[in-house]
Amino acid sequence: MFAKILMLVTVLCWTSTVGAQDYSVIKGYVKTYNLKTIALYATRDGDIQKQAETQINVDGSYGFLIKPEKPGFYAIGNERMNFILFLKGGEEVNVDLLENKAELNGKNTRENKALYKWEDYAANIRLKSVFFNRTLSTYEDFFPEFTTFLEGMENLKKSLKSGNKEFDAMLQKLVDYETDYYAAMFLLTPRRKHPERSQWLEYYKHIVSDEKFTNDDVLQYPYGIDMLTTYCSFAQYIAPKEGLDYIDDCLAYLHNDRLKGEYVINKDFQRYKSYDQYLNGVEKYGKYFVTPSLKARAEAVGTKLYDTRAGGIAADFTYPDVNGKMVSLSDFKGKVVLVDVWATWCGPCRGEIPHLKKLEEEMHGKDVVFLGVSVDEVKDKQKWLDFIEKEGLKGVQVLAGGWSKITKDYKINGIPRFMVFDRKGNIVSVDAPRPSNPALKKMLENELNK
Repeated sequence: MFAKILMLVTVLCWTSTVGAQDYSVIKGYVKTYNLKTIALYATRDGDIQKQAETQINVDGSYGFLIKPEKPGFYAIGNERMNFILFLKGGEEVNVDLLENKAELNGKNTRENKALYKWEDYAANIRLKSVFFNRTLSTYEDFFPEFTTFLEGMENLKKSLKSGNKEFDAMLQKLVDYETDYYAAMFLLTPRRKHPERSQWLEYYKHIVSDEKFTNDDVLQYPYGIDMLTTYCSFAQYIAPKEGLDYIDDCLAYLHNDRLKGEYVINKDFQRYKSYDQYLNGVEKYGKYFVTPSLKARAEAVGTKLYDTRAGGIAADFTYPDVNGKMVSLSDFKGKVVLVDVWATWCGPCRGEIPHLKKLEEEMHGKDVVFLGVSVDEVKDKQKWLDFIEKEGLKGVQVLAGGWSKITKDYKINGIPRFMVFDRKGNIVSVDAPRPSNPALKKMLENELNK
């Protein structure tokens, strides 16, 4: 126990003398059920991702030392229940975790003091709405309490000032988002009694609005995705649009492409059971994947579902050629395609080059495309270009920029790897013989004769 206290004191002393402007200290006590660990979560795309985890001491104390990437909202707790914090680096935050809420205790920043005016005010409403399995709340007790909650809202919002204008603006938006969220969640979750629509509070008539969710600022909050999807579910619940399926109906209430992409990834793509479903989803909703993160998460779904069996649909990929033009595998439908996955640093790959050149000469004039896909890193692009020129490589040459989509989809762990695709864009083999083996030429000729 003494060693753990000494370690924390040492950490705190270090932060006060070395780089205190960068590191945040979060500490306090856990005064709740028997937890052994506590986690700190960063916000990523409106959701939480575990950043660090620490053991709780015998006396209930805990501590974290982290360097925030940028000022923003974090969460602390566990997967069952966690609580919001604001970190910008160089500060100390003291927060205790109770059974159903968190409380500031001791030294804290102005931002977190303002944040916890709201968190304290909304704690019981949050508990009854979001963590309904911990209470036996019904509309009979929630509606009167929520009415009182709303009556005090205007004065509360006026008091939420930290002196940090950017943070204060984010906090005002958080209050609005969470108030709608708590109200909607209460109606959408299981209860022993449910009100008739005629018994709903007046507030419910004003939750859905064309002026809401017009930008992606909700994604800066740890529960942004929950607030987004709950809003859509509530909107669809109170006024479903005729002729639209559930997903498209929900998307109609969002007025920002990134939010639509986040909704699809979190609510639709996670339900897919086959690669065909994934391809249909990309065709229908791919236009909403407007950030690298959305594209990567969509591709991860496809990679998980993709089956490399012979006769299956080829997983498409797109990379730049030697002139910077984007080239896709699907560009070559109508021809048989031999894909060579290689790298300039790969000895066995270089060993196959003479055999590959010979095969290209023997099949010159036939409907076969030789597509070389290098997994050299982007930083080595010039080395790749020089190698192509020096070796006189023919066919179509593209740069994958490392172990990227093609290697994930086709489960490529080693190179060289040769793959053959038929005229329809289907798989013949994702582990074809090498050019040094006559069986590869026979495989290509068989496809050409079909």
